[in-house]
Amino acid sequence: MRLLVVSQYYWPEPFRITDICESLVKRGHIVDVLTSVPNVPQGRFYEGYGWFARGEKEHNGVNITRVGVFRRGGGSGLRLVLNCASFAVNSLFHIGKLKKNDYDAVFVFNNSPVTKIFPAKVMAKKKRIPNIVFLLDIWPQSFFFLIGMTEGEKRTLFQRLSYKFSVWLYKSVDLMLISSRGFEAKLRDMGVGCALEYFPNYAEVFEATDFLMTRADLGLSDGDFILAFAGNIGKAQGLELTVEALSAADARGVKWLIIGDGPELETLKARVKAAGLADYYVFTGWVEGTRLPAYLELADVLFLPLKSQEVLNLTVPAKLQTYMYAKKAVLAFMDGAGAGLVSEAKCGVVAKAEDPAELAKAVSALLSMSAEELRAMGENGRRYCENNFDKEAQIDRLIEYICSAVRGFGIKGKDESIGNHSGI
Repeated sequence: MRLLVVSQYYWPEPFRITDICESLVKRGHIVDVLTSVPNVPQGRFYEGYGWFARGEKEHNGVNITRVGVFRRGGGSGLRLVLNCASFAVNSLFHIGKLKKNDYDAVFVFNNSPVTKIFPAKVMAKKKRIPNIVFLLDIWPQSFFFLIGMTEGEKRTLFQRLSYKFSVWLYKSVDLMLISSRGFEAKLRDMGVGCALEYFPNYAEVFEATDFLMTRADLGLSDGDFILAFAGNIGKAQGLELTVEALSAADARGVKWLIIGDGPELETLKARVKAAGLADYYVFTGWVEGTRLPAYLELADVLFLPLKSQEVLNLTVPAKLQTYMYAKKAVLAFMDGAGAGLVSEAKCGVVAKAEDPAELAKAVSALLSMSAEELRAMGENGRRYCENNFDKEAQIDRLIEYICSAVRGFGIKGKDESIGNHSGI
């Protein structure tokens, strides 16, 4: 089959959709991606890219069409709005050329923003093909959180319009694959009536490389108890609360290894310096995905923070599956679905979100555990991951969902060819 994938973020940006697309290509499908000029998480265009430098048109068998966007910059609310809107609007200028291709479906990788559904909606309507969305968070609630807008009993005009626009886009979808079961009730409350299927993130398994990393390379010693975080450093993660947790004397037996980049990185560094706790932190900056396992291997425990907010509590961060596959104990500093999964899998310790005192207690508890206890939690996580989040099984399911949606849509003359290529 041939898919048009709409994703505002794609390689070289560190998002799972790149691996999904390349996995589909390896199975014999044709994949075209409509995406933006890369600028996340740093907020600036990657080297070699810009409004007039769109980079490669093909990468690992995936065809790429890039759209000029306003870069995110420092992550202010206005820049975020401009970034989201510019992708949705500028994508429309590429629809005319792309619609000449014989697509079977449009597939949207829908983490934030919801606006990327708009060009997919237009293409699906023009081609009379199904619009399929893989939903990783819900708008506009996630958007309000990102820009620091609180939701009162009486919504502002902007909030009301944002709700209407989000619902309008969600209602244009033919099949919604939801990464958390908690999304279903929320979407139904919003009036979304399309078919919903639970489709959790799979564990991202990186190919083995010759890259090696030691604790000494990072200025750490063998005797250090290392708590490692890997990923985007943004408002939702609330990593600044680790600084407050370190004010508790019994939480100072750890070193925090912060792997990644994002709009809140410099703020976090400033907080650490101001608190006089620089000796307790190591910041690596952005790390290439293929090298990430070598960094995670250095950790005693992997840290999964997420602030407490209704829509965030429904979300299971994609990095949890990666953590579990790494066979390391997890410290989940969060509420809701993600915390519930860690408890169910018996793969770590849970601390109440946004409570530095509870985080300090959890750290203290981990410090008191034996190496065997930590190892057992890591093994529980890997076992649960292999039984529930296997990549190949999930890709099989994805293909089956897409093929079923196409057949159900009634596209004449395509069913036989889709079945021949699906591998199911």
